[in-house]
Amino acid sequence: MTNKTPDYWLLAEQTDVELRPFTYDSEEGEELEPMEIDKLTILPGSSEPNYTIITAIDLANFESSKVETKGFLGGSAALYMSQEALYLTAVNYLPITTFEGNASTKIAADMAIMPISATDTDIYKFAIDGTHVEFKATTSIKGSILNQFSMDEHNGYFRVATTEGNAFLEGDEPTKNHLFIYNENLEKVGEVTDLAKGEKIYSARFMGDKAYIVTFKKVDPLFVIDLKNPEKPAVLGELKIPGFSNYLHPLDENHLIGIGYDTENRVDDVTKEPFTTTTGIKISLFDITDYANPKEQDTVVIGGRGTHSEVEYNHKALFRNEQNSYFGFPIIVYEGKGEYDVEYKGSGAVIYEITAENGIKLKSDLVVPAKEGEQYEDWDALISRLLYIDDTLYTVSREEVKSYDLHSFKEISNVKVK
Repeated sequence: MTNKTPDYWLLAEQTDVELRPFTYDSEEGEELEPMEIDKLTILPGSSEPNYTIITAIDLANFESSKVETKGFLGGSAALYMSQEALYLTAVNYLPITTFEGNASTKIAADMAIMPISATDTDIYKFAIDGTHVEFKATTSIKGSILNQFSMDEHNGYFRVATTEGNAFLEGDEPTKNHLFIYNENLEKVGEVTDLAKGEKIYSARFMGDKAYIVTFKKVDPLFVIDLKNPEKPAVLGELKIPGFSNYLHPLDENHLIGIGYDTENRVDDVTKEPFTTTTGIKISLFDITDYANPKEQDTVVIGGRGTHSEVEYNHKALFRNEQNSYFGFPIIVYEGKGEYDVEYKGSGAVIYEITAENGIKLKSDLVVPAKEGEQYEDWDALISRLLYIDDTLYTVSREEVKSYDLHSFKEISNVKVK
């Protein structure tokens, strides 16, 4: 799956501009050629000005060198794939209406920047049969989708969680959160609507016939939703705690790991209005054994205001070792300094052992403290990924790869990257 935005800006300078994606087949040569028209499809109803290119290769018959490539204009926001289907989403921008006296003015959102308007979402389903990809169905849903974890297919039903409205705009209509269920033809069969009005979804996770959704504005409600009957989904339980989880990860059938931020309530010195701000990174272990009464079994907060990690927005930064129940991620640590400032404390990575029996236990702190006078992190020295091979742990940065014993976490060796 690749994306291509055509060079529309060239139209202002030239009259004959090729806007199709270019490809080449190494078996036939290396000269780039625009894709053939019969390989391109405009997705119905979409206003997204980007191509999504789907390429299929048969790994069971790799020697055939056969590559199937198709392009679709209109869908490029998010992607979810099951064994039988592929789902693309496209943002459908809604205009904002402002009033000047008795006049109503429509303001179109610029799709090249973060939209100031609310959005709906178009969903496109493709059936997959080997290397054959065929457009199957489409539908439009209320609200926007956070990421791929807000979508899921189970027993032939497509489930999706959305936030309707814009949480950053003040107005009469508060945001609302929904969960919709569709059959194989993308016909809606069930829904749970109007969850946590005034808040937005920060993370979602589908696990079989259950869904877990975290919304946030001032507190973090974790919703447990029963999806066993697709036509009658229902909220089973709700847990309200400080902070929020940006990423949810299943530990086992009865426990869920949340990674996000702790929060604190403060009062603005000038306006005297209360507001909520994030502090350190928060790891939570949720006990969901009793669906009606989910509990935060254990929690750890790392650093203070300004602390951040790539794992907050990219799940690929999460390190996992199932044999030892290890979970880790890169981290950049700051602490609050006074009312508004922050102070850099160091960067590196942390690894925890997380189990249902013992909760969250720190196994290795690989954070290198800030040097005297060092105000910001060194971009090249930041750890981007952790991985393991057998009993050796590796940390990777732009300038260095280090190895450690996976059990004692003592450094073994290192190599500079040039």
